[in-house]
Amino acid sequence: MIEKRKVLFTELEGDRISNLPAHLIQLILTSLPIREAGKTSILSRQWRHHWRNITRLVFDDEFYELEDSDSKSEVNSLVMRIQQTLQVHDGPITEFVLSISGLTAAADNLHLVSYLSNKGISALSLLFDFDQHSYGEKISSSVFLAPKLDSLKLQACKLKVPPWFVGFTRLTVLQLEMVCLPNDFFQSFLLKCPLLEDLRASYVVGPSKLEVVGPPRLKVCILRAYRVLETISFSSTPLLSLISIQAEMYVQYVSDTTAVDIVSTFVSLPAVQQLNLSFECLHLLAVGPVPDRLPMALHHLEVLDIGNCYDDQCFLELEVLICLIRSSPNLYKLTIQNTRILDGLNVERELTPLTSGSNGYPDPEAEGSYCQSLTEVHVRNGKGSRDELDLLRFLLANAPRLSRIVIKPEYKLRWGSCVDFLEKVRQCECVSKEAEIIYVNMSDVILLSRRLATS
Repeated sequence: MIEKRKVLFTELEGDRISNLPAHLIQLILTSLPIREAGKTSILSRQWRHHWRNITRLVFDDEFYELEDSDSKSEVNSLVMRIQQTLQVHDGPITEFVLSISGLTAAADNLHLVSYLSNKGISALSLLFDFDQHSYGEKISSSVFLAPKLDSLKLQACKLKVPPWFVGFTRLTVLQLEMVCLPNDFFQSFLLKCPLLEDLRASYVVGPSKLEVVGPPRLKVCILRAYRVLETISFSSTPLLSLISIQAEMYVQYVSDTTAVDIVSTFVSLPAVQQLNLSFECLHLLAVGPVPDRLPMALHHLEVLDIGNCYDDQCFLELEVLICLIRSSPNLYKLTIQNTRILDGLNVERELTPLTSGSNGYPDPEAEGSYCQSLTEVHVRNGKGSRDELDLLRFLLANAPRLSRIVIKPEYKLRWGSCVDFLEKVRQCECVSKEAEIIYVNMSDVILLSRRLATS
């Protein structure tokens, strides 16, 4: 009797698995690695061929782990396995991810991408390993044959746009990491992606010009380049809200004849909310004429982050920084990564006092009203210099909502110097009722904290 109950229970459980709705089986299989999805065929006869219809295929280290990435035969065997999996797959493939450690773009992926383009692929991720001998291998041009792509992610390869490429009319996300690009990539490629919203290019080499003309729906633009940028310009980008440009270059290599108009650059950025610029970008923007403030206010700019400075002469770059602060009435967070940019700055001389409108409230369009919303100031690699003190003195005297000044001192600054600097700051005039100065270490652990007295 007990044995019969066990058999009956097993049959009922088997029926439950077999009789699951097809869409639920697909959902379960899609969440599994491709190898595990194939193994589910032992659960039930009804499941045997369902894995062939899953729309999301992920080939990563769980699928296969290369023992010797330099072995051409092993790489060819791996590519053959992937090809065989695709050949027995039925139905559309909407998302394909290839991310196997040790696999470089030198692998023959032509037939893979060509096959995927015929399967209606919409999200393609080819994440190769970085080749130490070169900055990636050239990727097959067949990647440009997938007209339905809305997401493209590439890593560790060389990308060349073929002359016959007509564009990705549905692409909304483009992410590139450690990719070698042609010099005119941003000018030519972006024009052919009218729906692009998210552009992220990290550790890329090649382009010397960042000329973003559209797309009109672009919201995020993140660039970290390993080359001297000769131009930074934006046009027809009314929705762009996050901009981060880190150009790894030395300022002495930037020609003083390079024409970059700061006004025309920011006039196309009415919606920018967060702006992260390396010091080199400030240098580039400072080549042309820099007004005291932009003719239009950056009403949406809330976070301004200025990257590391490695130059001793920063007077022109200071003009750009001050211009951006003056043009941002709603700026609430200011971060300066390396305070050498403050060397030689007399804030009381450079920045004018606040003014108010006729109603008693600060006029957002009036000169000097840019500190009214400022609540946080972060100084990284602080040296405890007079120039830092001048800046903080100005901010404390003119920022009524300032609540936190966070200083991360440079590693070689003596503890006694930190304490002395903090006491000097405490003696400054302060209009905020909640202002506090905080010293943190490299791990952002609080070392010192003092409340600042209100004037």
